[in-house]
Amino acid sequence: MTEGMVDDELQEAMLNPATQVMFRAGLLACREYMASFVESENPAIAASIRANWWPALGDDPGKPRRLHWDDVYLGEFPDGRCKTKEEVSPSVEALVQAAIFLQRICGYSWARLGEPDLDSQADTEGGK
Repeated sequence: MTEGMVDDELQEAMLNPATQVMFRAGLLACREYMASFVESENPAIAASIRANWWPALGDDPGKPRRLHWDDVYLGEFPDGRCKTKEEVSPSVEALVQAAIFLQRICGYSWARLGEPDLDSQADTEGGK
């Protein structure tokens, strides 16, 4: 793969064009990282940073996180259906990529992102 190009495997894992998703993931990760950096000194500035988003990129998807059921599924299971790429914005699809980036590069935990640590829960449940 040529550096800077999107490979087929990455694209196949996404509903939207990978370049759009990854660009938004970078924006979301950067926004959260900057907000976290100033949060202990000035929570108001952190909130202001988190409130900024480019409207041209669609609705603000919020903080990086795992996708919620209603982000990708329409209706009630089992009668509903998975959403199509037209129904899942690149910004929403980028939430998980941004969270993974913050974890791997910046050392964030799921708890720091406001999410349960499912790996720890699995370890605990498996030991019962």
